[in-house]
Amino acid sequence: MNKAKAWTLAALVAAAAAFPAAARAGIGAFGTWWDSKDYGDMYGGGGKLALGLPLGFWIEARGSYLESHGFKAADVSLVPIEALLAWQLEVSQVIRPYIGAGAGYYLKDFEWKSRWKEWKDEFKDKDCAGYFALAGVCIGIGDVFSIFCEAKYTLVGEDDKFHWRGSDIKEKYSFDGLSVNAGVKIGF
Repeated sequence: MNKAKAWTLAALVAAAAAFPAAARAGIGAFGTWWDSKDYGDMYGGGGKLALGLPLGFWIEARGSYLESHGFKAADVSLVPIEALLAWQLEVSQVIRPYIGAGAGYYLKDFEWKSRWKEWKDEFKDKDCAGYFALAGVCIGIGDVFSIFCEAKYTLVGEDDKFHWRGSDIKEKYSFDGLSVNAGVKIGF
């Protein structure tokens, strides 16, 4: 193969790798439901910013705000600030399933109900670190817009250090649980 053909082939491969990366880049907004282990159902919304990488990968920063009023001792709010690395399978131009994993920092706030204030010291209300895995699907609508839906399972620690937890460790007053996010994304 001569040099001109090699350079042409390399340029085509680079262009092909760059186009999907641009398709994965974008800004989005989503609604979320989180079934936390000890604090009940939490609802809220958030936003995300994604930057495409070659070979189907992308990195993403996301933040959200969730509240739960079903916990008997307090009204609970949680602000997850997360980063993830994801990989997208290019099934078609329209349907693109993906998987990913990441880590986050979780800001907790409790508004104690009056008759439960004496229990306040028993609860771990420090901000903490955690990690998660997710799987989802993105459905393209036109050249720029897409909708997405994803399921995410998060393990949230009790302090600001990342600890690997096995199934034998039981956290007390845990935010661990499954969440579902659905929203829209504008690509750039």
